[in-house]
Amino acid sequence: MPDAIRTNRMRCRVAVVSCSLLSFLVFLAVCDQLLSTPDAIVQEVGWKSYHMFTILANMFAGIAAALCIPYAVDGLRYDNYHLPRWVVNVLYMATTGVALTFLIAVTVLSPMTSYYRMMLYSNNILFHTINPIIAILLFIFINSDHKVSFRSTFLAIAPVVLYAALYFVLVFVIGEENGGWRDHYQIRDITQYVPLPLVVLGMVLIAFAVALLLRAAHNSVHKKRKKQTVSYYQSAGEFDCPSIDSAIEALAARNRSRDPGGELTVPRRILGMMEEKYKSGLPLRELCRMYIDAYYEKGGKEQ
Repeated sequence: MPDAIRTNRMRCRVAVVSCSLLSFLVFLAVCDQLLSTPDAIVQEVGWKSYHMFTILANMFAGIAAALCIPYAVDGLRYDNYHLPRWVVNVLYMATTGVALTFLIAVTVLSPMTSYYRMMLYSNNILFHTINPIIAILLFIFINSDHKVSFRSTFLAIAPVVLYAALYFVLVFVIGEENGGWRDHYQIRDITQYVPLPLVVLGMVLIAFAVALLLRAAHNSVHKKRKKQTVSYYQSAGEFDCPSIDSAIEALAARNRSRDPGGELTVPRRILGMMEEKYKSGLPLRELCRMYIDAYYEKGGKEQ
């Protein structure tokens, strides 16, 4: 089995296990938080848990991971694990959120209390340590199907900005006494030394820096993986044919034989790679039509 296919299948398996694990751990941690009792440090338990950015960011990460599972399962069938761009963007937003909580927990909250209390105690080991690490590794090394554009970085910090706006309204405008939120992040204490606009700007800039670092790492892995995959589909003997027509027929025959009773999935990305090799000048729409015709030509089935 070629290295590109072996790597792809490994990614599928790791994605299924890791995404399922992350979703389960988020569910477990949130349930534990809902059933917890308040203490001297954390009073937002029960339904008030949803006031905290950490809880919301972890839930978003769990949902984003769950979105990947059907594509990973499908990738095992066709040796072609590929996420839609919108899923990668959702993962980028979710990973930025939990990466930010991890960074703040390590650099700010832990020195104020203790590293054990913030990073290892009770469900904090899931919220602040395990879940963010799994989400970061998934985004960088497993779910790196698309190059993330610089413009997407602004999308990645949108949840942080929205939460900051919501926090400001419910804490500073409405206030806890009028049905708003308690200032559980003690922003009022911070504003005694730093003006509120600078506090908000600082948090947004930190989130932006985190998003940029994630983007750089993700794109670096994506570039190497794409080079490996392109090399395989352009040079593999299995698809070393005199024309793109016969190469597409070979690809369709391979996929049909591996999943004779499955749904037809058109591998547009792979067809694009083949076009780069053969330079037929045919549009992608025509290549897709050729693949569909070849898939059904000898399959003897209509769906």
